Amino acid sequence: MTITGNIESIEYRNTAGHEKKVVTIIPDHRQRAFVEFRGRKMDDLHGLKENDEIQVSVMLEGKISKNSGIQYNNFVAQNVMQVIR
Repeated sequence: MTITGNIESIEYRNTAGHEKKVVTIIPDHRQRAFVEFRGRKMDDLHGLKENDEIQVSVMLEGKISKNSGIQYNNFVAQNVMQVIR
């Protein structure tokens, strides 16, 4: 799956030793997508900043929390490139 839109924010997160960057992308003016960049994929964000237009290939990862049983989905980045117009 591919998502194209403008970067609203890039946030670094470290939860229990699991590092990632979460990029908020606005594909259009009414929606937002939160894409996780983990491990070496975090390096792919070097040089990108807020308001840059990007295209991200993502993998959908569904999980069930072991503690609460809550079901949720994550978009995990596979590839990213800046869109130049």
